[in-house]
Amino acid sequence: MRVLRIAHSSLTPTLRQRERALVRCFPEVDLEVITTERWREAEIDVEATADDLFPVSMARTYFSKHIQLFAYDPRPIIKALRKHRPQLIDISHEPYSIACAEVLMLCSLFARGVPIVLQTNQNIFHNYPPPFSWLERYALKRVAAAYACSETVVEVLRAKGFDKPAPIVTFGVDTEAFRPKSPDLQRTAGPLTLGYVGRLIPGKGLKVLAEALGQVKDKDWQFLVVGDGPEREEFERILASSGVLNRVRFTGAISFSEVPPLFHEIDVLVLPTETTSRVREQFGRVLVEAMASAVPVIGSTCGAIPEVIGDAGLVVQEGDAASLAGAIRQMLSDQGLRERLAKAGLARVQRYSWERVAEATYHLYQDALRSGVGLARKRSFEMAS
Repeated sequence: MRVLRIAHSSLTPTLRQRERALVRCFPEVDLEVITTERWREAEIDVEATADDLFPVSMARTYFSKHIQLFAYDPRPIIKALRKHRPQLIDISHEPYSIACAEVLMLCSLFARGVPIVLQTNQNIFHNYPPPFSWLERYALKRVAAAYACSETVVEVLRAKGFDKPAPIVTFGVDTEAFRPKSPDLQRTAGPLTLGYVGRLIPGKGLKVLAEALGQVKDKDWQFLVVGDGPEREEFERILASSGVLNRVRFTGAISFSEVPPLFHEIDVLVLPTETTSRVREQFGRVLVEAMASAVPVIGSTCGAIPEVIGDAGLVVQEGDAASLAGAIRQMLSDQGLRERLAKAGLARVQRYSWERVAEATYHLYQDALRSGVGLARKRSFEMAS
């Protein structure tokens, strides 16, 4: 099974866990990856590197640094289509994006008839203006299947009229990197550490979080913020006005490899995302990273958060500081609850292991290849007639 995957953020082995798990679990997959030369991930500029499991080609980007507006240098893609001769093409771009349109055009020229599957994460319904609406319509018509990270993404696909296969193939977690801390690292006496991991950007519920922390300042706790972003200054201002800034520690922007051990410093993770015109939590990878680390979680009702948490955490109404404060207070005061949710998280996170994701991806590829062969035969018959 020769597969070409084109994904702008598959820059390093750490960021290629999906692809690496697929090749490890299914050696018959002959995979090649095309990615960008560099991209900004979580406020860090990341340079692309090679991989020891499959070839990786790096392409320059043009026109824009916006994820939906840039285009690839087409030459590495053309070279891969000609040399690798993929039987299936996997595109990790939204259907309305410039990059998706470019790849589809190149496939029509150099890989005609090859089945294409599309990884999409858009879970907010938008009516895009031309030409993006045209690009989206063409992409959804052209691909054999689209796979989504959550039910909320499938809802948008169906609302757009997409009636082809749209299985859920979630994001995963490296259960070797993210794991419970060893017994010799178990916490000692002192205040519990609440934590937030992710970018500090609009829509992440940081104002609500700061207000909620102010409402539980009578309790003994400290807070760890892992990440950075444009909302940090405003977040700090509200924390200060709530009288709790002195209890909060910021790591700033850090690389992905530095994140796993920081979960061992956190006793409860909080993800208070709020729905806006541009933000609706698509998955919440930090939730499964926390679960794999035996850290209980609190999440809002935004997007896919309740779907991912299931019965392994507390879910509160998004935008409601009082409800969030109540959940934090409950976690701080009930050790038995924390232990039960940590245990439930460890059990639930198995469905999000990269091995499980690889299995779902492989079955998707098989189905797309079968339907693609049928479609190719149908086209040949129609042309012959």
